[in-house]
Amino acid sequence: MEINIVDWSEGKTALTNIRQKVFIEEQNVPAELEWDVEDSGAIHFLAKEGNRPVACARLLKDGKLGRVSVLKDYRHHGWGSRLLRAAEEFQKEHRRNRIYLDAQASSYLFYFENGYRPEEEMFWDANIPHIRMSKLLNRSSSASLQYLLGKDDKMHESEQPAAAAVWFQLAAGAAHREINIRLADEAHPLFNNAACISTLSQFIRSSNQSQIRLLLSREIPGISEHPLLQLQQRVSSRFKVKVSDQNTINHITFDLKGFMEFDYRKSRACFNNRLSVSKHRENFTDMWEEGRLAQEARRLNI
Repeated sequence: MEINIVDWSEGKTALTNIRQKVFIEEQNVPAELEWDVEDSGAIHFLAKEGNRPVACARLLKDGKLGRVSVLKDYRHHGWGSRLLRAAEEFQKEHRRNRIYLDAQASSYLFYFENGYRPEEEMFWDANIPHIRMSKLLNRSSSASLQYLLGKDDKMHESEQPAAAAVWFQLAAGAAHREINIRLADEAHPLFNNAACISTLSQFIRSSNQSQIRLLLSREIPGISEHPLLQLQQRVSSRFKVKVSDQNTINHITFDLKGFMEFDYRKSRACFNNRLSVSKHRENFTDMWEEGRLAQEARRLNI
């Protein structure tokens, strides 16, 4: 096991192969976004298992770490953390005390556990929700519970377009038992995004005890083509769908811990407020019991 520092001309073949498989083939990142002019001037870290290149990352002159990627067969073996440490040591050797990155929301906990802390900026990149994170290298990581389900009791608000998708992935990725979704606007980008649907799919497949209830506000032609309904068809009967005219908001609860609400203007989320979640859940259950099955849902046997 080793990690070498290489420049682009020296390591291009191995670096390209890893990133092609991870970002372009697995995550469907467009090639024109993956390959940019930054590669030629960046410091690249190339990890090898024996003679085989298995992971890589790049570090820009301003301290931005990116393109952190590990081949599928070598994940969960510590390669990602080793890459972070190698980049951090490089920064410290060059008397630089900060490193930052734009993390995919689905990777938030990995970076958090490695000492990175979230900043305010949340955004879309290659149709994947991201959040800016950073780490100060000359001091211990600050104690923080930010965005941790069941621990962070602060009410967060944001008008950034990607905030709802980021917070949804963080909460859904940490939930274990139930996710209750009230969806008044089926066209909202949150559930028309492949990354968010993938997070929901991982949740429902993670345990035989997990369940999803989706409460729509109306019946519309073609609802069976919505990504949420498409997901329901692919997974078990633990994903239920109903319609209620009483539902007028977009709102989600995660286990009995956190909740979020969102529209096109603003998103709000709290990752630890059991009292509020309990009340929201009771309200949801009342509407659920009085709800009806949509016509297209009946045809899908939902």
